[in-house]
Amino acid sequence: MTLRWGILGTGNIARTFARAADQSSRNELVAVGSRTQDQARAFADKQSGAVAAMSYAELLQAPEVDAVYVATPHPTHAGLTIAALEAGKHVLCEKPLGLNHAEVMAMVDAARESERFLMEAFMYRCHPQTERLLELVRDGAIGELRHLSASFGFQVPEQPESRLFANSLGGGGIMDVGCYPISVARLFAGREPAELTGTAHLGATGVDHWACASLAFEGGLSAQLATGITLNLDNAIELYGSEGRISVPNPWMGSDADGTWAFTLTRQGSEPEKITGQAEPLYVLEIDHVADCVADGTLSSPAMSWEDSLGNARCLDDWRKAAGVRFEPETTAGHPGPIRGTLKRPKMLAMAGSVPGLERPVSRLVMGCDNQPGMAHAAILWDHYFSLGGNCFDTAYIYGGGRMETLLGAWQEARGIRDEIVIIGKGAHTPDDHPEAIAPQLAESLTRLRTDAVDVYFLHRDNLDVPVGEFVDAVNVEIRAGRIRTWGGSNWTLERVKAANAYAAETGQQAMSAISNNFSLAHMVKALWPGVKTATEPAFRAYLAETGMALMPWSSQARGFFTPWAEEVMAQTGRENPVITGVQPTMAELAETWFSEDNFERRRRAVSLAEERGVTPIQVALAYVIAQPVPCFPLIGPRQLEETRSSLAALDVSLSAAECAWLNLED
Repeated sequence: MTLRWGILGTGNIARTFARAADQSSRNELVAVGSRTQDQARAFADKQSGAVAAMSYAELLQAPEVDAVYVATPHPTHAGLTIAALEAGKHVLCEKPLGLNHAEVMAMVDAARESERFLMEAFMYRCHPQTERLLELVRDGAIGELRHLSASFGFQVPEQPESRLFANSLGGGGIMDVGCYPISVARLFAGREPAELTGTAHLGATGVDHWACASLAFEGGLSAQLATGITLNLDNAIELYGSEGRISVPNPWMGSDADGTWAFTLTRQGSEPEKITGQAEPLYVLEIDHVADCVADGTLSSPAMSWEDSLGNARCLDDWRKAAGVRFEPETTAGHPGPIRGTLKRPKMLAMAGSVPGLERPVSRLVMGCDNQPGMAHAAILWDHYFSLGGNCFDTAYIYGGGRMETLLGAWQEARGIRDEIVIIGKGAHTPDDHPEAIAPQLAESLTRLRTDAVDVYFLHRDNLDVPVGEFVDAVNVEIRAGRIRTWGGSNWTLERVKAANAYAAETGQQAMSAISNNFSLAHMVKALWPGVKTATEPAFRAYLAETGMALMPWSSQARGFFTPWAEEVMAQTGRENPVITGVQPTMAELAETWFSEDNFERRRRAVSLAEERGVTPIQVALAYVIAQPVPCFPLIGPRQLEETRSSLAALDVSLSAAECAWLNLED
């Protein structure tokens, strides 16, 4: 079977790929796409055989195209790749796969959903020299691998208009060729680095002209990497082991012009040994590898898997952050919008409900906006959630020092969806937990959120020294001013909630309509943070059921207690526990919060029921929260798109009252 290709882009790498397709007996170039018809025609006219000239959109819809090679500038990789996958095409995309980890996450999600092949075009991974090097290292030819050095750099004159130097196009050495040393270090380590530090010399456009990075891996392996676009480097790899070393003078291109590849192995106490071989042209190896994967029904390449690309992107993000490189499309002001071009507007999530005081339906699962590292990650996560039917977003005045409200405001305004979503805001957190803080904090929040009102406003912490009526009065001033639609208490006790609603009834004001306390299948043993409260006790649950107040619980999935991390913590007894979420708390602190014999029994029951249903334990745990006999809208805090999908799948897990009671040890 011949795999029929279309190329998006007409630059140098596209011409190289076209030659490889012409040399291959299993692949055929049938179309080329460009932003202009003239460029596409000029490229097509130079190819052998019949190659159609098309626009990007025409090529993606062409039935004669089976697979697409994306050879455009870095910021366009994600959008074109996802469009191609959704059009049913297999994709080989030039490196780096995306501009950042968030984009790669979205591309992998699209490949998984479309069930189409996707590979990042690290051509050296398909070369027999790379395979032979891995065999020697894994077989102990140089003993224990202890250090690796790798470089890839070249020197060109500084040209601000060139893509290599353009900040808006993701220029600089780290992204253009530094991705190679990163990928090879991770390849030989067989794991992700435990630590990455880096530095760079930045030019006038803010991209790196040359850069270096130091990586430390668990077990003691270290790596020193270098790259550059205005600096010629040796472009080699050195592997140092306890019993020898390997020197690779041509790791990235693999072979010489005649197809010969060679490197030097020096075993301890022995003379250097030259290892040689012959190979097909490098890009032919790559395109044939893709054809083999497609023929076999393989979606993720064994040479450069999806997980490998995700890990590489994360390391590139870390290197750029350490070096101070930030691209315009990643900023709040410069973000270009949805990577698909337009934001999907699907029907509301199944099981949408209503919150007293709101006219707009509320999706049953609420997106927590409190941990996104920047606009690139936030936009992709929130676009994805919205595209799947979610419409409710939870944030707070204090989150990220106001940064999370700013990101959410910029995101919703850019997409023009304020009238389609529900925004939950929070204020008056300790030490500002007094009525006088509400008005100024709310005013600042609305400016950040770029809206004139929040749909639900929670008092983030209670203050028992303040008469409850003062809080009710202060919030109702804002309700009458149209800046709050409905309100409630976050981390309030049942007694104070009752008192607040009684005062509101006596004075003819709007009472609380929602509570945002912790509620999950696992019960908090120790407060996660000072001043937090739960709503798990039977009296609180009965009050909510009786009044019809909405419950919008945080840590609804016990922060991962029903995933394998609990066993990992137990296995790490006596060891320093790392941060697993990117923010506090640590695994040790989470263990203090959730570890109890009762919770482990709840966990065992969730695992058992999950096995019966063919779902995951954490989906059972979330389904338990959703199944409560109150209007319940759990807050979820995914960091990855697959976590969002996993959470949404809990909506399809229906639990009876008896099953809920059994899970909660009430039977």
